[in-house]
Amino acid sequence: MKKSFKTLIKLQKTLVDEQQRQLAQLRDHLALIETKIAQLQVLQVREKKAAEQDPVTRMTYGAFLKTVITLNRELEKQRRSLEGEVVRAQAKLAELFEEQKRYEIAEEQRLEEIVREVKRLETLQLDEVGGVMHERKRIND
Repeated sequence: MKKSFKTLIKLQKTLVDEQQRQLAQLRDHLALIETKIAQLQVLQVREKKAAEQDPVTRMTYGAFLKTVITLNRELEKQRRSLEGEVVRAQAKLAELFEEQKRYEIAEEQRLEEIVREVKRLETLQLDEVGGVMHERKRIND
């Protein structure tokens, strides 16, 4: 008989769980980057309005805008990188989950094969008992 897949299934579940945690962390980090981008845009709008109303702020707005553009580019770069990592992590998770399912199906098939074999042996045993009973009855008659 084939060996049980229980250990492989347990290991694979652990790998799936770990990959899910990693994916969640990546998504959280991506959400944080997107929040920072949105906050930077809000800050830029606020500073633009302040520069339109205050001559002193207007003088520093150029340097502020340059810094915001640099930060925005860096955050966008990080976001694109994280989006790629999320896609790769999702693909790996799907692969790990698919492998787990294959092990689970193989284990189910192994158990079904054991049940079929037990039933086959029971049938053979009952047939033998029936044959012996029939032979005894024939001899006694």
